[in-house]
Amino acid sequence: MKHIVCLAVAITLSGCASTQKVLDKEPTEVFHSQKSVNEVAFCLSNKNNVPAMDRDNGSKVVLIKNGYGGVSLAFSIFPEGTGSRVEYRKQFGTIGGVWKQCIGLEEEK
Repeated sequence: MKHIVCLAVAITLSGCASTQKVLDKEPTEVFHSQKSVNEVAFCLSNKNNVPAMDRDNGSKVVLIKNGYGGVSLAFSIFPEGTGSRVEYRKQFGTIGGVWKQCIGLEEEK
């Protein structure tokens, strides 16, 4: 029985996406915002209770993880003029539309 439980856990965890795997895939959607990188990253971090990570290229990344630690959603925020470009990558799962407020779009109703 112990081996079956371990195998089930291993299979479940192998389905979890690594951070780099999600960041390497093509964006699900790309948005252009008049809000700055810092403003968008702070809002996404605040609404999801997760940190924004600084990247060497001046961008910020906000990761939304599932209960097993796998990355479900990734937001990469890049400087673009006086605003920002937000690349949204969806690996799996759902998230409400409140995050769209962070980039200046209205929440879906």
